Amino acid sequence: MIGRNAALALCLAVLASAAGLPAQTLTLRMAANVPANSPWDLGLQRMAAEFDHVSAGRVKIVFPQSAHIATESDIIQKMRLGLDGALFSTYGLAELYPDSLALSIPGFIRDDAEFDAVLAAVEPLIKSKLSDRYALLALSKAGWVRYFSKSPIVCPSDLADLRISIDLGNEKVIKLLESLRARTLAGTMADFLLRVNSNTVDATLESPIYIASLWSQLRGKLAYMSSFKVAPFIGALVFNKSSWDKVPAELKPKLEQVVHDMAIQIGLESDKLEAGAIASLDGIKSPAETDEAKVKWAQAIAERRSGLIAQMFSADILDTMDTALAKARKTK
Repeated sequence: MIGRNAALALCLAVLASAAGLPAQTLTLRMAANVPANSPWDLGLQRMAAEFDHVSAGRVKIVFPQSAHIATESDIIQKMRLGLDGALFSTYGLAELYPDSLALSIPGFIRDDAEFDAVLAAVEPLIKSKLSDRYALLALSKAGWVRYFSKSPIVCPSDLADLRISIDLGNEKVIKLLESLRARTLAGTMADFLLRVNSNTVDATLESPIYIASLWSQLRGKLAYMSSFKVAPFIGALVFNKSSWDKVPAELKPKLEQVVHDMAIQIGLESDKLEAGAIASLDGIKSPAETDEAKVKWAQAIAERRSGLIAQMFSADILDTMDTALAKARKTK
């Protein structure tokens, strides 16, 4: 038998529907540790407006102020305690699915065409791997990292004995660089700035956007930027499965299309921001990568694919990436 309270609730819902009253609003609370007015911040604001418009006010997204200053690890913890969703970077996504970090292994993916092919291939895999607890709605391109250094880095041999600053927590990248005979120094960007000023570091692997934001402190200390793209980084829009399941079924396709469009737009705007950042690096030199250097980088990765790289990541994601890259490279 239906309980009295349940029967009353059902009755009220039927009466509201019959009377043409508006459906109950679902409010989803999201977090994002992104700079204000950045492509990612503006993209999320547009997405929230589109959710409201497309759903006729039935699904709204709000951003608690505290979420903007949290680390991604903090955001993940808050999602376990009731926060509905978040926009994660490469490293936030890797906390949910560690194998996703394979997308950002230096030298594995070399250009935008390869990146597009790989993202399309791995998105269904990552969705499946997260599906017990999370709903991955989109992966977005967020830019590339490059080598910034005191001496030119063109070939793999240029890394030998070079003291390279790497973000804390990038153990897999550290292992790969050390296999190329680089000397890695893990730390924060604050550590890197101190090391540059004390001449105890020679290079870093970082986004041109971030380097440009610190160029007043780094000008004259870093003379070179690699002309080639070293590794991509991504954004991932993720909701708790229990939260996304509350969205009315008839609205999901429309809202998922909104998220897909937002991901594409963020990628385009990130490209523009990155190009502008590179243009602002007055005095930086970028030696052209030769055909011989391209072959040497490809060989360095190929030599480690079945050994070191295979030890760090599952065959699921590596095989998927290999297949996508092979197809993309056939068309070049």
